[in-house]
Amino acid sequence: MVVLAILLPILFGLLLLLGLPRALGVLGAGLSFLMNLYLFLTHPGGVAHGVQAPLLPGAGVYWAFALDGLSALFFLTIGLTVFLGALVAKVEGRFLGLALLMSGLLLGLFAARDLLVFYLFFEAALIPALLMLLFYGGERRLRAIYTFLLFTLAGSLPMLAAILAVKALGGSPTFLLEDLLAHPVKGQAAFWVFLGFALAFAIKTPLFPVHAWLPLFHQENHPSGLADALGTLYKVGVFAFFRFAIPLAPEGFYELQGLLLFLAAISALYGAWVAFSAKDFKTLLAYAGVSHMGVAALGVFSGTPEGALGGLYLLAASGVYTGGLFLLAGRLYERLHTLEIGRYRGLAASAPGLAALALFLFLAMVGLPGLSGFPGELMTLLGAYKASPWLTAIAFLSVIAGAAYALTAFQKVFWEEGQREAEDLKGAEWPFAALTVAALVLMGVFPGFFIKGLQPLAEAFARILGGGA
Repeated sequence: MVVLAILLPILFGLLLLLGLPRALGVLGAGLSFLMNLYLFLTHPGGVAHGVQAPLLPGAGVYWAFALDGLSALFFLTIGLTVFLGALVAKVEGRFLGLALLMSGLLLGLFAARDLLVFYLFFEAALIPALLMLLFYGGERRLRAIYTFLLFTLAGSLPMLAAILAVKALGGSPTFLLEDLLAHPVKGQAAFWVFLGFALAFAIKTPLFPVHAWLPLFHQENHPSGLADALGTLYKVGVFAFFRFAIPLAPEGFYELQGLLLFLAAISALYGAWVAFSAKDFKTLLAYAGVSHMGVAALGVFSGTPEGALGGLYLLAASGVYTGGLFLLAGRLYERLHTLEIGRYRGLAASAPGLAALALFLFLAMVGLPGLSGFPGELMTLLGAYKASPWLTAIAFLSVIAGAAYALTAFQKVFWEEGQREAEDLKGAEWPFAALTVAALVLMGVFPGFFIKGLQPLAEAFARILGGGA
């Protein structure tokens, strides 16, 4: 069934690219969300719904997909975010087709159990993202594409070398994750293998200083926010560190752990600082994403079960609230034809529904207890404190700064004097708002329900690093 869940949005995406009506894409996104929700709710624990078929059996490469507690959670958040975007984003059918195609490739990425197949989906998911930017982006879209490709190439080639090396040096018979985990790379070679992975995954987290591609990429994307929401879901670096890089070359990770913890903490604080001075919505959200991914990475790099669990949950939660904020920015752009924060002013009077939705999203972003951002943030900081109290203190400053930039932006847009008028929520925006708020509250009030499948994975991860029971 996991293969069907991957293929469903890809099929609908291809149909839309052939020119079929946009409504078909909304149907496809809805069906994909329902299937992913079913897979999450019925997931029995452990590795389930596994499918394996030979791709290049002589080279040890297999089409291998399965769901564990981590990938099942990401299936749910991807399905929800894409469905919400399909409901409200004012885009033509082919654009929505590219979005569905990208979502299917992301599902394949998160479910892949073969390292080389993971690499194929890791790279393939870029194609629809770049096409959305190329055909529907802003005036500086070519510069954004060139910058992104430059960074991607700088990470992808070392990553491919690391993938080939991890099998050859570890002695695994295949590229299947289970076989590779049974044959980790050791000695001096582990450092170079991990470094090859780390560069690619740091770029896709992104961590400072290899984050420079991200702000321009968001700024030049289509103003609807749909491509940006998908870009939020594609920040797979933290996931890939946890799933592949660290467990496959733990000795290499030990040598770089201090540096990675430092970069994660600096990313968290730097992103929050720049977001505070941002003049437009997309720049604010881009740097807020850098900050939040820095916190999530700090948890994983701590090597503790609490830190890893919190970082992964924060990663999933941020896909919902940051994706929701990008889509909200798209609704504001449709009404007022600007993304400059200072040009909105006092919208709460004419659009109280929009203001309420924005408040929920911003409060989730700042980690208000009871909303989705809080559990992951708390567990991350508690786990990271065990690894480095000082760097955790730096990351905690980013949480304080996050409250400052988020609430300041909300105040300027919805309560600032010099009132402008905007149409309130309408049509499909009401179910969009209801589903978004429901997700924010459920993930905040009942985190145990969502992380029950993550707990054994985080504990096993910590045991590999010697930090678990």
